[in-house]
Amino acid sequence: MATMIDRDSPIPLYYQLKLHLKKQMESGDLTPGDRLPTEVELCEQFHISRAPVRQALTELAREGLIYRRAGQGTFVTPPASAALASSQDVQQTTIRVLAHYDIRWMGSLEHGIQQWNQQHPGRAVRLKVTMCPYDDYHSVLRKSVAQGDAPDIVPLDFVWVAEYAHHGYITSLNELDALWVDELMQDLELPVMMNNTVNGVLYGVPVQADITGLWYRRDWFTQKQLEPPQTWDAWLALLDYFARADVMEQLGYQHALTLPVTSVAGEATVNVLLPFIWMLGGEVVNASGRLALDGPAVYEALHFLQKITRDRRAYLPDMSKLPVWDLVRFFSQDKVPMALGGTYEWPRIQDEFEWGDTEAEVTAHLGFVMMPRPSLDVPMIGSLGGTSWAILRQSPVQEICVEVLKLVASAEASQAFCEEHLQISPHRSVNRRFCESNHPWLSTIVPLLAQAKTRPMVHNYLQLSLFLRKMFEEVLWYGMPVEQTVQRTAQTLTLLLER
Repeated sequence: MATMIDRDSPIPLYYQLKLHLKKQMESGDLTPGDRLPTEVELCEQFHISRAPVRQALTELAREGLIYRRAGQGTFVTPPASAALASSQDVQQTTIRVLAHYDIRWMGSLEHGIQQWNQQHPGRAVRLKVTMCPYDDYHSVLRKSVAQGDAPDIVPLDFVWVAEYAHHGYITSLNELDALWVDELMQDLELPVMMNNTVNGVLYGVPVQADITGLWYRRDWFTQKQLEPPQTWDAWLALLDYFARADVMEQLGYQHALTLPVTSVAGEATVNVLLPFIWMLGGEVVNASGRLALDGPAVYEALHFLQKITRDRRAYLPDMSKLPVWDLVRFFSQDKVPMALGGTYEWPRIQDEFEWGDTEAEVTAHLGFVMMPRPSLDVPMIGSLGGTSWAILRQSPVQEICVEVLKLVASAEASQAFCEEHLQISPHRSVNRRFCESNHPWLSTIVPLLAQAKTRPMVHNYLQLSLFLRKMFEEVLWYGMPVEQTVQRTAQTLTLLLER
């Protein structure tokens, strides 16, 4: 049974366990009233830490599939949808979802469905989820639309919303309930709202927000009386320090740093590396939508990054074939002291670490700060990201989809979801409460949203991103000349943006 969990899969460990237990319930291997193994037994059985086990059981309990009895254990209960379906007066609607394997935000939609079914016992809704690899996601989605078999709801990275809205794939939420949209937009963080609107019209319902920066092992830094780097020079000096054989032997790690620099890492490469260009005043696309890539700021940023990826190549693992989720594993498995990434990676890190169960224990080991910058005179900056739910224009059940998304988007639901997954909320009111509560983790990362900058909001961002990934890979991993590579990329992108 333990082989059901694939540690090399892009699907988070907790979600794999959750799906496995649900399949056992559906097949009859687990029946109503059966007691589940304890958390400790599940950890031993599947060779995973307590955090993903606890997360899987929490989500199953929220969906009403299991319940806990104090001092007795956790038991299987009849699914709410099955109980509802037994009544002849019940109408049941299926909402079809297409999701990629990075499924961490599915819990928000599942919770919305559960709330809907509780509030409307005669109008049951169930989810039918189809998953595909992240790299195939856009082709699968577009093919389904072309064949007239589009899903009803899809998760979209913030940066994809403008493109899918421009090409008519997704429905404006203003068309479905303009009053609710006005109320929702008043409480959204400004950069989040900008990423989910096109010409002032809302298309995406944001679940969480995130920002890129530098993860570091706080416990190792504390042990060595070090501070996380604020400038590029300080960062290079720290990399040289952590590359020392005596320090590596004492702390037991293998490499000084991981960071996404190749096409294999996908959008993470663009998301994480663009801020180095922004720090120097550079842009990829200017305010009028014209390409601004070819310039001194881009050259200087890439030359600096080459000091890490080319000149200090021995400090890094071989990242040419490692997808982004494997890069995070190096960090969470005590193999590196620093990693460039984003706050969105917390769930993946949580899947792997063995640092304790409480947030206080974890934050004693784990730190996150803004990326180092050229000098202290340069403002801190990071790339904004996040995940939103969008309704497909072809969906025949748009009205009930928007009602479910209203439940997902409530401030109360956002606070519960983001507090559980330790993510920045898209709601100003929720983030204010996180900061006022002095939450050991959220009160640290939420204020960083003030330094967030959005990636280019253009109607062909997916193609733009592919060329940028190739540029970063050629320069930073294969050592191709900076100026020539940037100029060649700019020539191609000029034609793309003018189409």
